[in-house]
Amino acid sequence: MKMRMAIEVAQILLSAAAVVGVGMLSAWSYRPARDDIELVTIGALVVVLVLGIRQMQRAVAEYRADAGGPAHD
Repeated sequence: MKMRMAIEVAQILLSAAAVVGVGMLSAWSYRPARDDIELVTIGALVVVLVLGIRQMQRAVAEYRADAGGPAHD
């Protein structure tokens, strides 16, 4: 489980960094729409976090199922 959790955490962090990076570059390159770009960036960041947390929950559920503990999904 430790390896799967580490992979999921790394994926969340890299995805969040990519979203923030693209958002910052977009806001910098087109200043008139800065507020809109920041709003979309925040929305995309929330989506990345929610989907990443869901995958972490699945990893824990698989580990519990393999270990014989109660599985939640």
